[in-house]
Amino acid sequence: MTMYYNSTTGELTSIAPWGNHYYDDEIKAELFSDWSEVADNYTPTITLTTDERIAALDAEYESQFTALAQAYATALMAGDTTTATEAQADYTSLVAEYKTALAAIC
Repeated sequence: MTMYYNSTTGELTSIAPWGNHYYDDEIKAELFSDWSEVADNYTPTITLTTDERIAALDAEYESQFTALAQAYATALMAGDTTTATEAQADYTSLVAEYKTALAAIC
């Protein structure tokens, strides 16, 4: 089965965008320049913007930062300086890891 993909909208359909009308190839290329014929098992490649990649990275690390901050605060309130120091070191390491991942994006 032939499929048609619109690179601008991301639409994938089995129905030709020009319907059952006949158009000369030149006219088709002009009027439907965003559309291309693809295989029936076509999977479009999704390219994220830099802002989207940063947002995904932030979402990935946010819960880890929150958990370490909570562990640190809980240890301090309990007077457990050893655990607080470990949580602080883990947080510092996580910040360095995050900055490295962020630099790879930007």
